[in-house]
Amino acid sequence: MSAIVSAERHSTENAQAIMDRLSGYSFDDLHPLFQEGKTPSFEEIEGDTAGSIFAWNPKTSWRMKLLARILFDNPFARWTGKRFVTRFDEDERGKGINLYQNRILRHRFPFDTCIKKSMFDQNPCLALVYAPFPSPTFGTIDELRRIEDGVFLGRGYHKFPWEREHSLLGYFVLCALRG
Repeated sequence: MSAIVSAERHSTENAQAIMDRLSGYSFDDLHPLFQEGKTPSFEEIEGDTAGSIFAWNPKTSWRMKLLARILFDNPFARWTGKRFVTRFDEDERGKGINLYQNRILRHRFPFDTCIKKSMFDQNPCLALVYAPFPSPTFGTIDELRRIEDGVFLGRGYHKFPWEREHSLLGYFVLCALRG
């Protein structure tokens, strides 16, 4: 497990500025940034985060992009980030949930958190493992690394039951928010 660097928290405005800055990176530019990142501790990421999906893998199919748009970016369900609820470490799984800008269902698509080796480079990362079928997010695993204090770069992967390996969908960013 990585040492705690700090538990820096950002205002909503500062988080938006960070997300805007990172949205200028290309898909390929983000690989080294993720590789150089560190595994976050629970203290660094605990609570609510602001998030943005911003760099699709050019190989991601239009069908998968459409499904992601329906689940995460539509007028009735706009994804705004994640909440990390319970502690995780190398030996213990934690819990979290996705946050939405919606009056009826603000929380959906729960996930388990754990430290594991990344599919990218086999170095440790924080993995977010989503519920199995019939959840619409079945087969999804997100991997996170801290790239700045309070800023986490994520890689989203998906695998349908008939596929042998997970496919990288793209990158997203999370910023730890002040409580």
